[in-house]
Order: sequence, then C-alpha cells, then structure tokens
Amino acid sequence: MKGTAILDEPRTQPRAPAALDFDALLEAEQGGLLRLARRLVWDGEEARDLVQATLADAFEKRHSLRDLKAGPAWLRSILVSRAMGHLRRRRVWSVVREALDLGPAPSRSPEEHFAGAERWHAFGRALRTLPAQQATAFTLRYLEGLDLDAVAEAMRIGRGTVRIHLYRALKKLKAVDALRGDTP
Repeated sequence: MKGTAILDEPRTQPRAPAALDFDALLEAEQGGLLRLARRLVWDGEEARDLVQATLADAFEKRHSLRDLKAGPAWLRSILVSRAMGHLRRRRVWSVVREALDLGPAPSRSPEEHFAGAERWHAFGRALRTLPAQQATAFTLRYLEGLDLDAVAEAMRIGRGTVRIHLYRALKKLKAVDALRGDTP
C-alpha cells in the first residue's frame, strides 16, 4: 500500500558492521589477553579459562562499549577483574586446604615442570605470594609494559594507589630475592 507509514519509513541498516568490528576486536586481542592472564595467574589452564570467561563477559556487555578504540583497555579491565577474583578465591582455598590439613596443592604436570628457566619459576612463585592487587599491578606495569594510567584504568583504582601497590610489590619481591637486585 502506497502512502502508508510502514512502506514510507526509511529502512535502517543492520548493525552487522559494528558486530564485525567487535568480533575483530576480540580476535585481535585474544592472544594478548591470554598472555596477560598467564602472567596474572601463572597457570596455563586457568589462564585459558579466564580468557574464555572474559570473552563471554565482553560479548554480553558489548553494547556498553561506546568506542572500539577503547576496546583493548576495556577487555583488559574485564580480565583483570576476573583474575583478581580468581586469585582471591585461590588464596582462600589454599588457607582452607591448610586449615583442614588436606595436604599441599596438587603438583604441576611434567610439561609445566620442565618448561622455562628455574629463575622464571622462582619469580612466579614469589609473585604468587603477593596480595592480588600488588601482583596484578606489578604484572600490568612491568610484565605487560602498561603505563601507570593504563594500569589504574585496568584495575579501576587511582594512579596513586597503583604506585603504592607497585612499591610494596617491589619491596617484597626484593626481600625474597626474587628480583636478585634487578629493578624492572
């Protein structure tokens, strides 16, 4: 019918290009997110699980992302939030395991045992002893190379608070000789 509102309304374009851009963002950032997750939790399997959960969260919240250029920082923020929760739960479970006298945590697989240098593993063990926020700040700043503002944005805390976490992390890592006098 001519002259009706239904036929005369301009057709809207489907949002396929935005969806494709979002898919491209996820594809482009997936490797970096996995690397960051491995450095945050120091376990390959847990890192893959965290990245998968992060990507699922990002997909559900994709409508809240206004600018795809801010996408990498947004994804890191989601990952860091998930990783910090995971680290807190793991620390609580470790305390519960000791309190209930369930024995030590299961040992690593042979592949994990022989992968990498012993110094790197010692450093990883020392980093895992830090509180979650200190370990996260250290990882983002020194292992991922983010500047203080980007670390603050990813962790959703102030820049001064990031500096405090970094100072305390460096102090503790040097105290246990994990840095062996190196300053990152």
